[in-house]
Amino acid sequence: MRRISGMPIDPVATSDPALCTPSAAPSPGPAAEPRVARPARAALPATKFRTPRLRRDTVERAALLARAAAGALDCQVTLVQAPAGFGKTTLLAQLAETLAQRPDCHVAWVTLDSDDGDANRLLAALLSALRQWPLDWPVDVESVLGQVHDDGPAARAALVPVQNALCSYAGERAWLVIDDLHRVTDAAALRLLDLLLDRLPPEIGVLIGSRTEPALSLARWRMRGQLAEVLAQDLQFSLDDAQALLSARGLGNCPADWLNTALARTSGWAAGLQLLAGARAGHDTIGPMPPGAMAIGITAHRHLFEFFASEVLADLPPELRAFVLDCAVLSELSPAMCEAVTGRTDSRAVLEALYRRHLFLSALDDTLPVLRFHDLFLDFLRSELNRQAPERVPTLHARAGQAEPDAQRAVGHWLQAGRWDEALAAMHVSARALLPTGGTALIERWLAQLPPEVRAARPAVAHLQGLCAWSAWNWPLARGCFRQACDRYRTAGEHEAAFDALGMLGACHNGMGDLASARAVLDEVRGQALPPALQVPFDSLQAWSSLANGELGQIGPALTRMAAHVAQAPATRYPNVVDMGYGHLVGLPGTQRPIAQLRALCAPQPDDPREVMVPALDAWLSFWRGDRLAVEPVLRRLQHLQPQMPGALMLAMSTQHLAALHRAALGEHAAALAALRQAHAALASPEAVGQRLGWQRSYLHVQARLHWMAQDTEALGALMPRLRAPRGDHEWPVLDMASAMVQGQYALLRGDPTQALSCLARAVDLHRHRRLPVFLGDARLSLAYAMQEAGDEHRALEWFGQVLAEAVETDTLGPLLMEPAPRLERLWDRWLSSSRRTADEAHAGRAEWLRARWDAWHTGGNEAVRRDALGDLLSEREREVLALLAGGQSNKQIARGLDISPHTVKRHVANILSKLVVDTRTQAAARWLQR
Repeated sequence: MRRISGMPIDPVATSDPALCTPSAAPSPGPAAEPRVARPARAALPATKFRTPRLRRDTVERAALLARAAAGALDCQVTLVQAPAGFGKTTLLAQLAETLAQRPDCHVAWVTLDSDDGDANRLLAALLSALRQWPLDWPVDVESVLGQVHDDGPAARAALVPVQNALCSYAGERAWLVIDDLHRVTDAAALRLLDLLLDRLPPEIGVLIGSRTEPALSLARWRMRGQLAEVLAQDLQFSLDDAQALLSARGLGNCPADWLNTALARTSGWAAGLQLLAGARAGHDTIGPMPPGAMAIGITAHRHLFEFFASEVLADLPPELRAFVLDCAVLSELSPAMCEAVTGRTDSRAVLEALYRRHLFLSALDDTLPVLRFHDLFLDFLRSELNRQAPERVPTLHARAGQAEPDAQRAVGHWLQAGRWDEALAAMHVSARALLPTGGTALIERWLAQLPPEVRAARPAVAHLQGLCAWSAWNWPLARGCFRQACDRYRTAGEHEAAFDALGMLGACHNGMGDLASARAVLDEVRGQALPPALQVPFDSLQAWSSLANGELGQIGPALTRMAAHVAQAPATRYPNVVDMGYGHLVGLPGTQRPIAQLRALCAPQPDDPREVMVPALDAWLSFWRGDRLAVEPVLRRLQHLQPQMPGALMLAMSTQHLAALHRAALGEHAAALAALRQAHAALASPEAVGQRLGWQRSYLHVQARLHWMAQDTEALGALMPRLRAPRGDHEWPVLDMASAMVQGQYALLRGDPTQALSCLARAVDLHRHRRLPVFLGDARLSLAYAMQEAGDEHRALEWFGQVLAEAVETDTLGPLLMEPAPRLERLWDRWLSSSRRTADEAHAGRAEWLRARWDAWHTGGNEAVRRDALGDLLSEREREVLALLAGGQSNKQIARGLDISPHTVKRHVANILSKLVVDTRTQAAARWLQR
């Protein structure tokens, strides 16, 4: 038996649900208190990715299946489009089974629903399906999702790693089945899907099932010959098909006139024939029906619902009829959920009985069982429930919400039940998984369903709105929301929730430069006995606030406490622990060990989203240690990742900041400035409204550091008017030290040691408390240079010795890598010579050890250490293909030369174009020749 999407599909397996294993999930007792559903380990229900089970009475329709299979093999996109009940899902399941039987082929399945209605959730569903294939993902798929909110530049760029992963598929062919695409109506989501489908590698195909024509580039695909279509007229049952269906249902031979009448009235509609077949078991004739009703009944729901009511629902025993109507509030029918909603204890047996009646049900899981009503029948049942007992609908949804283990599904039930507090609680649980992966649109859609008076009054609404704004790095909006949430929580007496929002409010204050307000938040919680999960944001705030206010001795202890609390409450990783990845705290006294501990706590767990900032923290720590072999591959990964995710503002700024310092430390000053310009561009983007307030001048000081390392007097002078300007209220006090230091450095470059000494003495005095090492460097080194030029070599060596002693003690080379190499080398040589004269062998030995590492960083010069960028991106085989391609060889010639098939060459070329982000073979060849 072949496997599709991890679920065995056997067309000849028994369809009797009685053979399924019993559910182990107990149903809640009738007296159970309402509870908030816990978040599932996976963000999406597993049943979405299971191919519906084929029933043993499924009509084979070999000619239709063969035609569909031929289309799927010849074309990249196959569209099965017809109204509900025509057998689209059945055909897709048969087609998936047929294609999966082919050698070295894979099929993945995803069934879409209303929760997949925006770009982020649609892509999340598609990626979850694709993760079942043997693909090489260049980045974690969850970090891709974090950049997708619409179909803008960030989302389009985020598709690149998806396309690269698909290009890594090494099998013969693979198909992704997307069923129920009609449930996605968001234009941005469909445009994003359209872009993904348009850039598929040739070995990947897509099968789409939809009740309506999707807003995709169908015309263009038709013109290219890349679209196979199966429409309603193709799915209509013939006389032979109808006879096979009735025979499979045990109805025996039907009179020809009866069967012809049924076909005429249903226009070959499979669901209608199935309905009539069930009805005929107890009736000899087809009941009266308006002429032509079935011809328009596909869209005319009134006639259709009358048909369901008279021929299906009325024929059920009263207890089954009540069960079916009550369970209409569920999207999937499992024994546990049905028992919770109906109050019955025999739900498993009832589901088996309904399935044996062929009651418009599909099996999603053989083991529980989990069933699902066909869309059309479910629409009818919900309409009938609202007509017969509208007062029961909220109660049924409330029962479902209480029993639902998946928080995201529970939200929908609580909203339908009008239970706003429970809905908001489930939204908060869901937010932990949604926010790190960019799922803000779904949260915002949920919030929009709340009545205006609820949105205006509930503090949880403001809290969620603040989290969405924080996720988008809109700090001003986030601060207003968190302040409102705090006030409302306190009024309502919800003290723990108020602390939760207060921690985020303090982070907004600090990030925007309102240090007094941030300090007031810390004062407010001092002495409070908070649980670990609530303590983490205040530990983080304490570290950042201490940095901003120059209380360097408090940063390390705050981070140590934070690591201890995160270990006790791992779910608090986002957003507080992720903040450590920006590199701002690296190099500060006492921070190395706790930052490493926090990094270890961010190690990915199965099915947990991995924050994209974690690799950035790895790179910063490696750079500060001076471990070039470790920093370069991580930095290359970040640089490859960052252009694909332009919406990740802090990732872009952190990556390009580190890249700039790294290149400058190698003496590649032009490349360093080019990298920093990208960080400035990210900071100036419209999305960066929160960061613009206090961080623009900080990154100007990084630019000044690059000019200082290059000893570029003119370039540094051009920045001086902006760097000398008085510090604004929203800027951190560390800029006072930065301004004094850069003025001293500029004076040194101009040959004015007196002015340099004056400015740098003030900078060193401020440096004792106000530092930002990875932005500004160490003011003591600049003072040592100035003293050496002024002839006071003794004091110059004393200051230099302090820096060396700290570097040896902390095993860090970073402060020395951020200095102009010729000045540093002269000073270092003088220090070593002086240490040897004074017989200070211990100091000299440590300094020589550090000097050896500094020399190793620079060994071989820039050309010897520069890596081949194509070698980093392409596999060995892809490099061989590209070399032959650049030599003018065709695919057939390359295939013969490398002893591989032309199809494999075609796949390698597609991979090369995607990885190099070029459109033509000529452009790829040019990249190879220019390497």
